[in-house]
Amino acid sequence: SKPGEVEEAVKYAIDIGYRHIDCAHAYENEKEVGAALAAKIKDGTVKREDLFIVSKLWNTYHKPENSEKAIKQTLNNLGLDYVDLYLMHWPIALEEGDALFPVNDDGSAKVGDVDWLDTWKGMEKLFEKGLAKNIGVSNFNSEQIKRLLENCKVKPVNNQ
Repeated sequence: SKPGEVEEAVKYAIDIGYRHIDCAHAYENEKEVGAALAAKIKDGTVKREDLFIVSKLWNTYHKPENSEKAIKQTLNNLGLDYVDLYLMHWPIALEEGDALFPVNDDGSAKVGDVDWLDTWKGMEKLFEKGLAKNIGVSNFNSEQIKRLLENCKVKPVNNQ
């Protein structure tokens, strides 16, 4: 989208009654979403507690020690102290680094070696710290959900 379009779209959405905003690091527009949220809170259209904000942990941040860095970047971009729901975007790690979609010379994805169950443990810490009010997953199949439920401390609230 062109600069400013996402911000205007989110402002309009809030004006007509939207209260659930779905974000993700991979969408690369969280700063504009944050600007819209700030504007609508400042002008009194909504209070923070009226909104349900979702974002997602991207695949290049799957190492458990990187999950806090990732959510803090998201929170900074959105201008928030917490998200209502933080999801693991995909149950696969990509190689850590600056590239959103790191690829090998042949164009294939540079897959990381982090087990997504370890990633979940990092997300549980975000929940415990109050950076995410709820945690969940996205794009998981039934076998992955079963494995997660058998090994987690904090159960996912959803699979988007």
